[in-house]
Amino acid sequence: MSSEQVSVGPVELSYTLTEDDWLDGFVAHRRRVRRPWLVPVLIAAVLVGLILGYVISDGARAMSAAVVAALAMVALVGIGLGLLLFRLLVAARWIYRLQVRMIMRGNPWLSEPIRAAVDDTGLRLTSTSRSETAAWSQYLRYVETERSFVLRASERLGAAVLVLPKRGLVTGDPATLRALLETHCHRSA
Repeated sequence: MSSEQVSVGPVELSYTLTEDDWLDGFVAHRRRVRRPWLVPVLIAAVLVGLILGYVISDGARAMSAAVVAALAMVALVGIGLGLLLFRLLVAARWIYRLQVRMIMRGNPWLSEPIRAAVDDTGLRLTSTSRSETAAWSQYLRYVETERSFVLRASERLGAAVLVLPKRGLVTGDPATLRALLETHCHRSA
């Protein structure tokens, strides 16, 4: 611990995770994930559209009406699929809901009441069927939302996510937990 870091006592939480808690965690995590591959995909879609438009307009004199109609239909389908792909990749909250339901259904222990203790050594989570301890090195980043603190293993898309709902704070004051997170994790902007 550096000289600037002040030891903070344990923060106690008691909560039962809901689908909305997990959804908040998914959305917070995905909102912060960088998508460097999305720009080239969108540029490629624009280029394909421009090439198809050029072929249809300039080549229309030499082609029959049936070929022009077929190319126009292909262009419209391509545009529709491009818009659908954009919708699915950028603003797919309903997919998160489906993922959350599948996770909750496949892991019934996630719906058990959880007691959590967070201190300078890390996190301890206990429920009726599980007990876990995590060092701060497992969660390098965090995001604070209106409803919760979302701890993340990394900036990567498939990184482990731990949701600590603010409503579960025994003291009701998130300032102590925020101070611990600021000390041991990097806050994601």
